[in-house]
Amino acid sequence: MGFHVDSETGRLRRVILHRPDLELKRLTPTNKDALLFDDVLWVRRARQEHDGFADVLRDRGVEVHLFGDLLSQVLEVPTARALVLDRVFDEKEYGPLATDHLRAAFDSLDAAALAEALVGGMTKREFLAAHREPTSVRFHAMDLDDFLLGPLPNHLFTRDTSAWIYDGVSINAMRWPARQRETVHFEAIYRHHPLFTGAGAGSFHLWSEGQGDYPST
Repeated sequence: MGFHVDSETGRLRRVILHRPDLELKRLTPTNKDALLFDDVLWVRRARQEHDGFADVLRDRGVEVHLFGDLLSQVLEVPTARALVLDRVFDEKEYGPLATDHLRAAFDSLDAAALAEALVGGMTKREFLAAHREPTSVRFHAMDLDDFLLGPLPNHLFTRDTSAWIYDGVSINAMRWPARQRETVHFEAIYRHHPLFTGAGAGSFHLWSEGQGDYPST
């Protein structure tokens, strides 16, 4: 069965959900505003409620795909992994001396660990526990508990970053810095995951302008 949505009220057959994880544990009273949250969450309870919601959907015949699983699986695909790492580790963000070093360090992670870091974030302290420090003044000046890679708690809201419209999917560029990396994760999934590239996926349009234009979200 291919992918097609032509109703806002018709029967739901498939859905992508994101189970609350490390990224929500990273929320604190001091960073919640920058991460676009009104308050910190009780993550264990949020997981329980999310799992209950997913089970209700499954009981009603909905095929539930968990975003974390899709991201881990697609990061096993070399082309998808390269797409994500090239977009995330940009010289404008990390500087010319640190970018290649950081990209190589994250590329050395297995798919599950890389997916967790991309969504859950990683501090300088956590990075140095497993990797040597790059020769970069910018990196050296960071405090140990500064985020080298910020968490993405808004991945919880999967409705925002992509939307199906008839026989195509729009991958949306996000306005706020706390959300902009979400776009490349969904682009990798829709372009390279076997769920969307396999024989059963059929053909569909993919509309994406990358992360460069984000006027409204």
